[in-house]
Amino acid sequence: MNLDLILLVVFALLLGLLMYIKREKVAVEKIAFPFIYIVMYKTKIGIDLMDKIAKKFPKFTKIFGFLGVIFGFLTMTIIFVILTIKVYGFLFNGEPTPIAPLLPGVQAAPGVPILGFWHWIISIFILATVHEFSHGWLARLYDIKVKSSGFAVLGILLPIVPAAFVEPDEEKLNKVSRWKQLEVLAAGSFSNYLTALLFLILFLFVAAPLFSSTIHSEGVIVRDVQENYPANLSGMKTGEEILKVNNIDINNLDKFYDLVSGIKPGDEIKVLTNVSSYTLIAVEQPENFINRIAFWKDEYGYIGLITSPKISDFEDGKELLGKTLSWIGLLFYWLFTINLAVGMFNMLPLGPIDGGKMFLILSNVLIKNEKKAKKLWIFVSFFCLALILLGLMPFIFKLFNFIFGPVIGLIF
Repeated sequence: MNLDLILLVVFALLLGLLMYIKREKVAVEKIAFPFIYIVMYKTKIGIDLMDKIAKKFPKFTKIFGFLGVIFGFLTMTIIFVILTIKVYGFLFNGEPTPIAPLLPGVQAAPGVPILGFWHWIISIFILATVHEFSHGWLARLYDIKVKSSGFAVLGILLPIVPAAFVEPDEEKLNKVSRWKQLEVLAAGSFSNYLTALLFLILFLFVAAPLFSSTIHSEGVIVRDVQENYPANLSGMKTGEEILKVNNIDINNLDKFYDLVSGIKPGDEIKVLTNVSSYTLIAVEQPENFINRIAFWKDEYGYIGLITSPKISDFEDGKELLGKTLSWIGLLFYWLFTINLAVGMFNMLPLGPIDGGKMFLILSNVLIKNEKKAKKLWIFVSFFCLALILLGLMPFIFKLFNFIFGPVIGLIF
């Protein structure tokens, strides 16, 4: 029984009921209704604050907008290249899919902790609030009216993903210079990058050290083994405790890293666990965008083993504090991960999202011919959409099997 998924379904049903009760105050944007849609509850929340900050700190706001555009196009290029390379690898080289739904109860990738319901809903709320507030903040700097703000829900059959929104006056937005339009569009993702950086710092330098001070850590546990890499092929399983590497005792994670950090492709590593002994032959670093451009790609070996410290016990009287700090640390991790992932995804040159709108403006600047620029925008948008759908195929098949598998089994 997956409690996180159950909570998600209950949350979606309650949210749907609330939206129905308040149906006079909501608007529905039908994308592929009733399969995909957005329900918006319009208010005036935050508009005055957007205006005050923009008018009180105009220089800071302009610097924020400038950096937003620069980082926007930079990350647009990076995420487009990564997505193209990784989907190609998934289709033709048997690599894992680069796309995973960030939903509670679902493990997005090997070695990544499962996203809990409460971590998910808090992260999404902060992500959406920061993102949409930044759009409105930049809009008000250039006297673009913000008609409304409020709460929204992305529906995929059920209203599942909570969000926030601001509604700028589109006519006034289209009348300002293209650069100012880019600043407004890029502000959301740039604010998510800064939020991700903030919570990464809090995770590394606050939550993690404080948590470490509450525990006794003795030994190393196998947290995950990546499919089709040496550890997995040797038969090693998640949960085993590593006792020795090359006949040297392993007492902590630092000792383990010291022994394996210098391995090269082709090196033999002998690993003894509490279950069995294994012989691993290191391979080259996996193909991905970072390793593709890194000078050390061919220098270091890879065994596909993800480890974590073995917590033997909490310090006296610190169990409650330790568990609380562990929960907070995991929240910081997800706030970093989700803000970075969604911020970059939002910069894809895809249709109506911010990155797609920015790419259309850039196309018009570079091509000068509006029809040709729009054709390029349509082509790139459909290309990105195809990459996303192809990358999501394993999860689509799993969802189909989960929903319809029992019914098909009964019929046949």
